[in-house]
Amino acid sequence: MTIHLKGISSEDIGKVTLLVGDPGRVEIISQNLEKPRLILNNREFVLMNGFWNGQKVSICSTGIGVSSTEIAIIELIEQGAKILVRIGGCGAWKDDIKPGDIIINNAMARELGLLNAYAIDSFPAVADPLLIQSIMEKAVSSKFNTHFGIGLTSQSYYLGQDRKPRIKNGPNVNNLMNYWQERSILNCEMETAVIYMLASIYGIRAANCLVVHGNRLNNEWVPEEEYHNIHVKVTNIVLEACFDVLEKYN
Repeated sequence: MTIHLKGISSEDIGKVTLLVGDPGRVEIISQNLEKPRLILNNREFVLMNGFWNGQKVSICSTGIGVSSTEIAIIELIEQGAKILVRIGGCGAWKDDIKPGDIIINNAMARELGLLNAYAIDSFPAVADPLLIQSIMEKAVSSKFNTHFGIGLTSQSYYLGQDRKPRIKNGPNVNNLMNYWQERSILNCEMETAVIYMLASIYGIRAANCLVVHGNRLNNEWVPEEEYHNIHVKVTNIVLEACFDVLEKYN
């Protein structure tokens, strides 16, 4: 089924598929690959293939949020994707996490809504343990300032992430950031939970490796060029980790 990733087949899917939110970031991180080639550009979905150490790799954009990400993940998995890693941005919700740091989430708190179409509320959104451990080890050995723990996937960008548009708060959103901080949530983003849930349901491996775009507590942000450069560096350690797992366990 490829309604939105139009025309792709199993031959278009690499051994590892990297996921980014921003379609423009696909080309940025494809510079890590040999012979990068555009496969698809439709709406928010851009798919490129290339080779890393002779192994075929795919990079696909998902757009923002769980709804468009659901589309990309279902269609990628049903065409044969076996390892999915989200490389993207997030906001830090702890004061000791700095812009430009790396966050690796072993699990995500999630909200009611789209995800309940697939499983009841108690179904967890968790990373593959072998893959997430491998990425963590590579990040630490590469001297990235790395944080590991549970994040939040929000279905809202503004009120649902404790931003303050010029409207009254909706139900149950007062002091939202404080609520999650008290439960040791490291960060917030908008895609990982649906990736983890669908990967678990389909029985494949998934993980993330996120670059902290900004710290929401002190409003400090990493410069845009540096932010993109960190994504490029992170891509290499993620690919090393993925192919280590493939070699050892698949």
